[in-house]
Amino acid sequence: MAEYANTTSNPTPRWGRVVMTGGTDWPKLGRKSDKVTPGDHPDLMAPHLLRSLRTTKVVSIHTSSHSSHTIAIDIYGVAHLWGRAASSSLGLPGVTAVWESAPLKIRPKDLGLPEGVKFVHAATGRAHSLLVASDGSVWSAGLNTSGQCGHSPSPEVSPFRPIEGEWRGSGDRVIQAAAGNTFSIVLTASGKVYAFGSGEKGQLGNGRTGEHIVTSGRAVFDTEHIPLLVKGLEGRHIIQIASGLQHSILVDSDGYVLVFGCAGYCRLGLGDQRDALIPKVVPAFSNERAVSRAAAVFAGPTCSAVIDRGGMFWLAGKWKISGDGSAGQPWSSFRYVQDIMSLKCLTASLGGVTLWAVANDNDKILNVGWGQNAVNGELGQGEDKPKSATKPVSIETIAELDIISIAAGAHTVYFLAAPNDGLSDLPIYPDNTEQQEVCAVCRTERGESDSPLECEKCERLFHLSCLSPPLTEIPLGEWFCDDCLQQGLPDHLVAPAVYKEAPAPGAPGGEGGGPKRGRGRPRKFPDQQSQIMFMSEGAGTPVGGDYGGPMELGTPMAGEKRERSPDYDDDDGSDYDEYGGGARSGTTKRRRGD
Repeated sequence: MAEYANTTSNPTPRWGRVVMTGGTDWPKLGRKSDKVTPGDHPDLMAPHLLRSLRTTKVVSIHTSSHSSHTIAIDIYGVAHLWGRAASSSLGLPGVTAVWESAPLKIRPKDLGLPEGVKFVHAATGRAHSLLVASDGSVWSAGLNTSGQCGHSPSPEVSPFRPIEGEWRGSGDRVIQAAAGNTFSIVLTASGKVYAFGSGEKGQLGNGRTGEHIVTSGRAVFDTEHIPLLVKGLEGRHIIQIASGLQHSILVDSDGYVLVFGCAGYCRLGLGDQRDALIPKVVPAFSNERAVSRAAAVFAGPTCSAVIDRGGMFWLAGKWKISGDGSAGQPWSSFRYVQDIMSLKCLTASLGGVTLWAVANDNDKILNVGWGQNAVNGELGQGEDKPKSATKPVSIETIAELDIISIAAGAHTVYFLAAPNDGLSDLPIYPDNTEQQEVCAVCRTERGESDSPLECEKCERLFHLSCLSPPLTEIPLGEWFCDDCLQQGLPDHLVAPAVYKEAPAPGAPGGEGGGPKRGRGRPRKFPDQQSQIMFMSEGAGTPVGGDYGGPMELGTPMAGEKRERSPDYDDDDGSDYDEYGGGARSGTTKRRRGD
């Protein structure tokens, strides 16, 4: 069962697998372009398991309503990044995209952090990213024209660099981050909020926009790259933050909701469209009855949402294209969504065009979604189902999943789902074009009398008797081969090989002699992946997939030094012990042919 979204205080968060639906052509999503992205990057009209992270135990997924890039954090505190990479939003200069089939992996030690430090939170703006470490430090990369990366304004910041704030000298530490278009905010353990970037619409919460006239007669606004303490929060302990394109919403330990920034389309829920230059308390959640106050807050591009302590879902602003809730009829103050008012909402997420809630309906969990203009399959209802929904509907394609959290992006939606039968039944993306019909160890087929197990990641086949040690019965829950299991582990936990693949008959090392092949053939996904290496600034070591080794990317960057395209860069405006293997969930793993 899902829990409320604020998980930073949970010392043992649940882990799950990454499921995605919606667009995957990162350079082109949301843009009108005749340019063709090489390779196959389809819109996923139904939820798919992400193959590249199939064995990774993920505890949180971070994206935003205005982002086409994503950060997932695993149980070891390693960050996995993919999506649109223009303006160094993923910390890599000169790259347009990092494909989800080969995410960029960043370990805290790759940034020079001490052993034992983990990444615990992250945030994605339109073209920049923030990583929060367990030692309280926060790191940034990406577009920085307004100082939104917490460094002196510049075209971009790359690779990830630490942000200096006054919390570092006071013994405080950052625990959460949120990012908008041209600004960022961070939350510290003491409940303080700091902001940096552009204050044009009051996004910095410091009481001013800094508007002034330059010599050309043009109005410009101040930017603040040094984090500023947000005003008006004295005496409050903020416990959660969220940001849309140009506004932020906060909740304190007493359940009071505060908003600041751009008020266009009434997204602040204050009844008018006057920008709030310092945080203002939302009257709807100032009731003396504590149960009527907020439990969690969420931000969309032009809307805000609140789940109150009774599980009611409230919404304000523009969240539709037409009709009630659209630009012509925005919800000027927070209203509960009538269609789901009988449900107890547990968590939610607001994407670029979709809205989501996980709710309890008389002890039955419902996964609810809605939104207009979801042309990339963001609702994930299936190939022959409607792409959009003007009212909340139960998304049947994920009805059997145990959803931990939802992360809705601009054109793609992610679900963090705990292992169960429903999860194993989902299709896997990218598709596997090299399915085998013989055992990967003995290279033989023994018929139905000894049909092999299939690894749930690479889809290779293994006879029970060919495993080391051999199995006598079908294992319960997820099952992965040794090679795939170890791909989800940090380096110090990778174990030596426990089996060797036999070569195919007639191949070198097969009948007729010759050298034997090593274990585990490398898999190839639909796009032939090539390796490309990047050099970190001021260092003589390569920076890539592991920030210390080559990163595999899709064909748009393969083997060529690319000039940045202006069209792409306009983003300014298991329980194998404890090491990540098959969870024994009480379900039965099917053999090939069952």
